Amino acid sequence: MTELLTDWVDYHARHRPESVAVATVEPDGSNLTWAELEHRVARLARVLLDAGVARGDRVSLIVENDPRIFEVQFACMRIGAIMVPLNWRLAEPELREQLVDAAPVVLIHDARWAELAGRLAGHLANAVPLRTVLSWADGSYEQAIAAGEPVGGGELDPDAVTQLLYTSGTTGRPKGALCTNRTIVAQAQNLAHSSRMAEPGGHHLNIVPLFHAGGLNVFSNAMLFWGGRVTTVGRFDAGTALRLLNDPDLAVTHLCGVLQMYEWMTALPEFGQSSFPTLRTVLFGGWGPSAAGIYAAWAERGIWVQLSYGATELGPNVSILSRPDPSAAERGTSGTILPHTRIRIVDPDGSDVAAGESGEIWVRGPGVIPGYWHQDPAESFTDGWFRTGDAGRVGDDAQLYVVGRVRERYRTGGENVYPAEVETVLAGLPGVAELAVLGIPDEKWGETGLVAVVPEPGVTITLEDVRAFADGRLARFKLPTELIVLPALPRSATEKISRPAIREAWERRD
Repeated sequence: MTELLTDWVDYHARHRPESVAVATVEPDGSNLTWAELEHRVARLARVLLDAGVARGDRVSLIVENDPRIFEVQFACMRIGAIMVPLNWRLAEPELREQLVDAAPVVLIHDARWAELAGRLAGHLANAVPLRTVLSWADGSYEQAIAAGEPVGGGELDPDAVTQLLYTSGTTGRPKGALCTNRTIVAQAQNLAHSSRMAEPGGHHLNIVPLFHAGGLNVFSNAMLFWGGRVTTVGRFDAGTALRLLNDPDLAVTHLCGVLQMYEWMTALPEFGQSSFPTLRTVLFGGWGPSAAGIYAAWAERGIWVQLSYGATELGPNVSILSRPDPSAAERGTSGTILPHTRIRIVDPDGSDVAAGESGEIWVRGPGVIPGYWHQDPAESFTDGWFRTGDAGRVGDDAQLYVVGRVRERYRTGGENVYPAEVETVLAGLPGVAELAVLGIPDEKWGETGLVAVVPEPGVTITLEDVRAFADGRLARFKLPTELIVLPALPRSATEKISRPAIREAWERRD
């Protein structure tokens, strides 16, 4: 059977030309209809071709959130090039490393990052075959588009790589995930089933950086695939986001973000008066001690947050809780498996575990990436199944429960302990703002549990407090035997908790 994918922008420009496609809430921002977006994408595609960009070539960006990121993405799709959005939170040496690895032929930057972009281009002149640099600040980008002849849309190659997204690297050196037209469309199709993505009048407010799969592919590209609207903010501000979500004229229907963003919004005094008049679907990724409380707080405002599991490499979403469930966050569920996705739970030998038991989550389906940039797929796949490195189980309710990272699992007295499972139980410990659990060496048991705690102001937390709270809720071998109190949990550039940094803090303690 022939697989066909139509150029989305070309299609929607013909069928809903006057509908708004992308917009920004910035003071100098603008709304682009589908017809206007097609006009700009078609001409940017010509600019890239004239700059010598060929199929498979990389186009890098170091920019703040802006609708023009979608212009670049769709222009790359149209000519078979690959967009590489860079994480501006990284240190300059890290960005240089990624640029050398990606070897882009075009670098695009905005005003905020102009100086850094200049240094990167200069430093890499002999290593990276840069052919042109376009700026959103000096007018070169707009001038180039104005002079370009349009390149019309048509069919997209399902196998063509269209995004190179570098992972955060919290478990090692960052790797470039290869997202194809097929993986992006499969995500949109999955979300039509789980998240009301294909319903008319869809409007997603993007608050996540667009160098993340969470910003690009969880809701934004899915909404655009179905012909909806995406409004993006330059940088996340909790007060601004909450105001926009309550604006009936803006009429936002969809929102996704990481747990910390919901913590900040929920903590605002205005949250208690929020009515969210048009909001249909809200999703957050990531777990932490606050998850159950945040879930309950939004439920009180009439919003049942979709708990989920996924990763850049997986679509991103594998499972989503798509219905109201008062005890969902307390149980730690990540919902049911999406329709165009399959999973296995396997033991270290790659054999399926017994029903209800924990093991590594393996995933396959059209939303799963074909591999990593400059890496043999065999390093990540077994018989077509992507080995996630995450540990989980499927409950009697057919829902997925993620219990941690396989590499983060530690063995104490011959028993396996998954930190995320312990963290879920300890999430209700009074007086704790944040916590994380990890394994550390132990002379008697081989390894034992260390809990890193960030207390709320004025609160003292002891190991005895932790163990007393968890006693009866966890097997005794899962109870932490060591505790470190920190002012804040160390995080990576993508806001993930850095367990190696916690381990280093423990080793340096007095």
